[in-house]
Amino acid sequence: MKKVIAGLVLAGAAAFNANASVIEFDDSAFGGTGSVFFDQLDWRPDEALVTQTDTNGNGSIFFGQDDFIEFGTTRLVNFNLGPSSMMPAGYELILDYDFAGVAEAFLPPFPGFPASQTVGFTAGSATIYADTNVNNGVIDGTAIALGTLSFRVGSCFNNLNTSTGSCNIVMKFDANPGYFFYNGNDISGNNFVYSELIVTVQDIIGLSPTYNGVPGSSQDFIIPHDGNQTFTVPEPASLAILGLGLLGLRLNRRNKN
Repeated sequence: MKKVIAGLVLAGAAAFNANASVIEFDDSAFGGTGSVFFDQLDWRPDEALVTQTDTNGNGSIFFGQDDFIEFGTTRLVNFNLGPSSMMPAGYELILDYDFAGVAEAFLPPFPGFPASQTVGFTAGSATIYADTNVNNGVIDGTAIALGTLSFRVGSCFNNLNTSTGSCNIVMKFDANPGYFFYNGNDISGNNFVYSELIVTVQDIIGLSPTYNGVPGSSQDFIIPHDGNQTFTVPEPASLAILGLGLLGLRLNRRNKN
């Protein structure tokens, strides 16, 4: 039953994220215009720090899954609304993130094909901050948390020959009151707001295929990437469909009892 309910929730999240909502951000507390409308946040390139551990003890990133932990901080480039964009003035938004999961590398399946790596995330979180101490990329004393994101599902696929790839991560967004609005309504307290983070991997720096020859050890490396992020607030009809699905499960379980 728990797996079925989780599947319904994630299916609902995927449906909600099919079309990004236009969100209003109230930036008056940071010296902004008061209302910024966007359907996408465009994040700057940053360098994520990664620790990968030889969990299976075979001394190689190939032939089995290894633990993978990634964390970092990035800053906003622009608020995007369709083809138009706006850069915040007098403040900056910062995304602080950490994710964990398992990574597995694969040798080329056929001649001419690249070696590859998949990462399946299993946990993680992120926080969006506004900071009036701009251009230092640091979450310092002037930073205010605007909301938190909790991991739901996500993965990466990387080409190890070119050291490039892409990631897609879906998270639940819990906004703090007074900052984010949809159709004039504060979305804080709405338990069905989801966010999709799409990441472009630009390089993989320092990943060794053999854990420096020491089985069971860990290695640290850097992944430069950038990304964009959308948010989706469900319409009442979408919530009704999800509610009916959960109600049907409950009635079905009652009938079986």
